[in-house]
Amino acid sequence: MNHFKNKMLSVIRGEETSGLLFVPRLDIWYNYNTAHNTLPEGYENLSLSEVASKLGLGFHSVVPDFIHSAPVESIYHRALGFYNNPDFPYSVDFSSVDFDVTQSDDELKVIYHTGHGDLTTRCSYGEELFNSGNSIPEVIEHAVKSKKDYTALAEILSNVRIQPTPDNYKKYNERIGNAGIAVAFTSLACGPMQHIMRDLVKYEDFCLDLYDDPLLFDCCIEPLTGLYNQIIESVLLTNAGVVLFGANYDETITWPPFFDEYIAPWLNKAYIKIHSAGKFLLTHTDGENEGLLPSYENCRFDIADSVCPAPMTKLSLQEYRDFFGKRTTIWGGIPSNIMLKDCYSFKDFKEFVRNVIDSCKPYDHLILSIADTTPPDADFDRILYLAEECEKTIRR
Repeated sequence: MNHFKNKMLSVIRGEETSGLLFVPRLDIWYNYNTAHNTLPEGYENLSLSEVASKLGLGFHSVVPDFIHSAPVESIYHRALGFYNNPDFPYSVDFSSVDFDVTQSDDELKVIYHTGHGDLTTRCSYGEELFNSGNSIPEVIEHAVKSKKDYTALAEILSNVRIQPTPDNYKKYNERIGNAGIAVAFTSLACGPMQHIMRDLVKYEDFCLDLYDDPLLFDCCIEPLTGLYNQIIESVLLTNAGVVLFGANYDETITWPPFFDEYIAPWLNKAYIKIHSAGKFLLTHTDGENEGLLPSYENCRFDIADSVCPAPMTKLSLQEYRDFFGKRTTIWGGIPSNIMLKDCYSFKDFKEFVRNVIDSCKPYDHLILSIADTTPPDADFDRILYLAEECEKTIRR
């Protein structure tokens, strides 16, 4: 565990590597099995980092656990697409916004008061959420329910402030140490339009509004642009080596023309700023990406996180490797469905793993992980097998 961080950075830099690194995301698997007292024997009383250490794995620390790692106040504004967390390089200040919060057994309800009327949001929060293993609450009621709500939302966003907190990130980085890379969080949305799409309005309503009158969004884009610029500037003040910006791209959800117009420019903007500070840009490419490959050619990022290949999506891992080549590191490569007994036999699973290990040499620009995450009911023997087989490549 003492050298995973440096080994991962070497892989990202494209330096010669001694073997295939396995750094899987285990948090949802761990949270679910902890809640249900079903962790494997010998792992029952271990923390997540201790589980990774016992397995001989690098510690995956990319997407924060928004629910378990901070007080409930940190997710009051989750339905507006903003979070606070003690590990973040910035905090989001809503002190100039007038709002009321109600917490029940299964949800958080926030009513925002504006000069253009009230906006109400609701997100899941309670035992059902905790027991599910999920690390982020689901939005039950979006802020925007009608076209007039965009104006009220713009007023709220105009009163939000970003405060850099480099010392918070420093403590987080020190806690992770050399067990893995403490990836600095900026945003799960890659710029204002994806922010509106994924958090502020129901997806189907967003698509209709975009088709009917794209100027509707302008009043929100202006303040969001300022906030995103401040967020990116905040992470530049830290000693982070890798920065997460943007997530959840898919050829249907973030279709290519939308991606090209609204997401790619922000990726390129973030890439230039982050690289100028000597850091690497990671973005979370966990969807169906075949139709987005031409779009990826027109934007830059250093790490394609949570790449999920065939048989769960259309592209094989080798096709991803051929496409990204030496310019982008793949962190992913194991589709989550092959970890399930009901989906794949152990024989077929072993054959898939063997093919990955044999076909992906040399292992530069590849950190193996389970994409998008290790399922709660993943076969633990398969996790062990992956860990053991990757360890063998390092010993050879």
